[in-house]
Amino acid sequence: MAVEVGLLLPGEWAWLAARSAETALAHVEPALWAWTNPAAVAARVEQNLRALLSQPGSAALVARASGSPVGYLVVALMPDELTGVPTGLFYDIYVEPAHRGTGVSSRLTAAGEAHCRACGVRVIRRYIHPENTPSLRHALRDGCRVERLALVKVL
Repeated sequence: MAVEVGLLLPGEWAWLAARSAETALAHVEPALWAWTNPAAVAARVEQNLRALLSQPGSAALVARASGSPVGYLVVALMPDELTGVPTGLFYDIYVEPAHRGTGVSSRLTAAGEAHCRACGVRVIRRYIHPENTPSLRHALRDGCRVERLALVKVL
């Protein structure tokens, strides 16, 4: 199956926003589920996506098979929180279940890295849910290393 990666097309926005909301819900701390409204999470995700993509150099890259979207990567360019050096953040990556394990995520991350290089960025960060073993394996195989750990304590 041939997969092409390009910039998000306007008609693909609803598809991307819905899947990004789905991945965001998977990141909600289980102790917060009693107070979580999925529609509110989806609205917040869309707001975050629009804000990130409004930043110069940021992009949503979409993998397409036979013209239909099968995956995406949102790349945000922002200053490093400690040094101010321009950094690429792979904010959200998603591959449709039927296309997982076929190399779509590798094509997306390669395109994301090329995009960052073209913008003069030399460091990329990814945030992965600790139970998402396939994504973690992919990132480590792709040359990423663990930089910090985020810890949560439920009160």
